[in-house]
Amino acid sequence: MRDLQVLIVGAGIGGLQAALALAADGHQVTLLESAKAFEEVGAGIRVSPNSSRLSHSWGVDFSKVKKEVSLGNRFVDWKGNILLDCDFGDVEKLYGAPYYFIHRADLVKLLVATAQAHERITVRTGCRVASYDYGGPSVTLADGEILDADLIICADGIKSSVRDIINGRPIAPQDTGDVAYRILVSAKPLLDDPDMADLVKNPWAVHWMGPEGHAVGYPLREGEMYNIIIDVTHSSDLGEPLPDEGQVWKSARSNAELVERFKDWCPQVRKLCAMTGEYLKWKLADFDQLDRWVHPSGKVCLLGDACHPMMPYMAQGAAQATEDAATLAVALRSFDNMADALGAYEKQRKPRAAYVARNTRVLQEWLHLYDGPARDERDRMMRHDNASNPMFWGSSARKNWLFGHDASKLRPEAAIPDLPPMPPDEARVYLNLKDDMRSKL
Repeated sequence: MRDLQVLIVGAGIGGLQAALALAADGHQVTLLESAKAFEEVGAGIRVSPNSSRLSHSWGVDFSKVKKEVSLGNRFVDWKGNILLDCDFGDVEKLYGAPYYFIHRADLVKLLVATAQAHERITVRTGCRVASYDYGGPSVTLADGEILDADLIICADGIKSSVRDIINGRPIAPQDTGDVAYRILVSAKPLLDDPDMADLVKNPWAVHWMGPEGHAVGYPLREGEMYNIIIDVTHSSDLGEPLPDEGQVWKSARSNAELVERFKDWCPQVRKLCAMTGEYLKWKLADFDQLDRWVHPSGKVCLLGDACHPMMPYMAQGAAQATEDAATLAVALRSFDNMADALGAYEKQRKPRAAYVARNTRVLQEWLHLYDGPARDERDRMMRHDNASNPMFWGSSARKNWLFGHDASKLRPEAAIPDLPPMPPDEARVYLNLKDDMRSKL
């Protein structure tokens, strides 16, 4: 199918990438965003080669933003001992694109500018969708304007208003058991400290792993800033509890709870907590795999977090949404019937996105072990490049499956690698996981 009229609801990273992918294929795209302006908020985001390669092909010029190229993932215990380096030095050679560290606001600004410069894309802000006509298809905006299309893509996030209708049942985000903090600090104090300077000068994504929590840090904007993500279980979070709704954000100014929570960790983590000023804190949520990504009318589909939200432990949320965009574009190119195209899109994307999401649950448990036999076994298995390695990228087969995938080709999904083993029951801290989720892990 060519020259379709496409409406995309939601101008997050997934919606913007979908607009670029479909416009590159000759479709006319209108992108609807409920916010009146794109705000420069957020922290760091990791753009892996399975995503950056696609963006390059749609005209996204990463030379226009300050960034870092990742050296890899480094795993360190909570006392500061390096356990494993997953080296990404050969990523561009192997997979055709770099692995970037970018400020999320810079990435969104770049995607918006690329979309606005495209003659086939219209970006409209301040447009809240009040209702959908799935058979048309069309949307009615809050001001009463009706917009018709050949295809509607709902990229409206984890709280999507369309997901329940497409699946014919309520699907609420579920608590994962973790609370996350996103923190940005100036890199200068780190560069002035001999014990911290290496974190900025050598751009590894460093993962400090310990009891019921872990921290990840990496530099941004060519060494101007340092990005920190801290994830802890509810039971060990010392701050004010968040509401019981999914994906709840709260801005905080005092670092007292972080300093107290990590007072016994290694000096680098303690210093990062002490440097913290204002930060964002939120409760991590996801949900089980959906029955459907496509409305029975065959004219409306879901994309990104609306259909496969995942915890940030694989750094793949935005990348998987970008892959959605590429596969949707090639499916539309490959079929003359909209329902067949969307069916092919769902068939190719569902198992891959579900596997990545399940791996975030596996990592959630391995990253947060107490010292003891299970942790000793984890550290032993981390030394081997095979399916038993509990760190996803510690297996070359899994890393190749993730980074080497070309979502712009419509083909049967390659065999999904085995999941890493789970810790023994007595070592698990996530006792609130649903039984049906455990069965899928």
